[in-house]
Amino acid sequence: MGIRLPGATTGLFDPNIVKQLIEVEKLPIDAAKRRRETIVAEKDEFAQVRDLVNGLDTTLNSLKNRTDFYKLKVESSHPDIIDGLVEGVALTGTYEFEVRGLAKAEKELAYGFPDKNETPVGFGFMLIEREDMDDFEVIIEPGSTLQDVATQINDAEAGVKAMVINTKYKPDPYRLLVVSEQSGNEAKVKIDEDTTFLEFKEQVRGRNLDVLFEDVPVTDEDNNLEELVDNVVFNVKRAEPGTRVQVNIVHDIEKTLESIVGFIEKYNELATFINDQYIIDADTNKAGILAGDSSTRTVMRRVQSAVGGSVSTGGKWNTLSQIGITTDPKTGRLDMNEAKVKQSLAEDYDSVADLFIQQRGSLGVAARMAEAIKGLRDPQGGVLKTKLRTMDAIIANQDKEIELKERALEKKTESIKRRFTALEGQLSGLKAQGDFLAQRFGQQDKGDKK
Repeated sequence: MGIRLPGATTGLFDPNIVKQLIEVEKLPIDAAKRRRETIVAEKDEFAQVRDLVNGLDTTLNSLKNRTDFYKLKVESSHPDIIDGLVEGVALTGTYEFEVRGLAKAEKELAYGFPDKNETPVGFGFMLIEREDMDDFEVIIEPGSTLQDVATQINDAEAGVKAMVINTKYKPDPYRLLVVSEQSGNEAKVKIDEDTTFLEFKEQVRGRNLDVLFEDVPVTDEDNNLEELVDNVVFNVKRAEPGTRVQVNIVHDIEKTLESIVGFIEKYNELATFINDQYIIDADTNKAGILAGDSSTRTVMRRVQSAVGGSVSTGGKWNTLSQIGITTDPKTGRLDMNEAKVKQSLAEDYDSVADLFIQQRGSLGVAARMAEAIKGLRDPQGGVLKTKLRTMDAIIANQDKEIELKERALEKKTESIKRRFTALEGQLSGLKAQGDFLAQRFGQQDKGDKK
């Protein structure tokens, strides 16, 4: 139900006069709301600048330090025999292997049964002894089958695993296989089947890996060699006595290129967004919201300064332009010739790395930019934090101003309505008097005529 405006029912004056007076009082509030909308829009736009800077900073994590920049991989002349994985900074080089024997786990195999889940295997106790571990006991209840025993062993999680295999050799094809979860000479398993019908015999003896590394015999309990070359794990897949395998630890140029491309893309996203702020829109004839904002210009100047200039690398390359990365003077974007960057990495990987990373006595491009972004994001004086904090304060003040003005409008509206209601009452009284007088004078005129 709407609020009745004075004059709406009596018709003594136009109620739109009251509405128009109230609308006039609303004008300062509407102006304050428009100012707030403008500030919020500017804040949202600047928040995108912050997010783009954060995205750029993330890409620097794979470029700014030596351990981040250097990507290495293992290349093997016989990857089906041995390959490897680099797990940190390692020395590049070529190594020779000969795999004479794989590490094996000890296996114990029980004699056969006609099925795996129907024929009882007896009852009693099974004692499983393991090297360097406590013995554990399996209680075999009457009516237990091969599958029941395998389940009990596996549920114990005791360093051995059991499975029922179907050998297809009749009449008793099903056999219980117990395997040590560790390989090597020391990972021995011994099973005492007690009074059950199970009888085990050693199927495979455990043995260690046997490898020649640069003509030096090396061994291990499993088929991974982790301590031959720092931060490299060699994975031995099969034995091939007499075959010499050449394993190279080399720079992974493709992966390094991916990191550089990722950095260029994020840099260009930021540069494009800021450059677009200064382009005049053909329809509105206006530039972007941040076109007049000094903080935005500061952000772009800081990141641009990081990519310019030379870096003392001591190698073949000293500037980004030498390896194929240049700056477009019109847009501020970085243009990258991937083929040239790739060739530069192939020719002098260390020099390209020094162009980006933090070194003793100098900062490369990525390290410089990381420092610049750190300053931009500083909680106290960083332009990103300061700008957004200031705008939040302005918006909060606008909210308070709007709230006060709306309260004042409520009071003003009531005051206008009261005054016009009183005026309406006065006009109504005057009208009643006028009607009364008109009626009396009308009657008197009739009497006089008679």
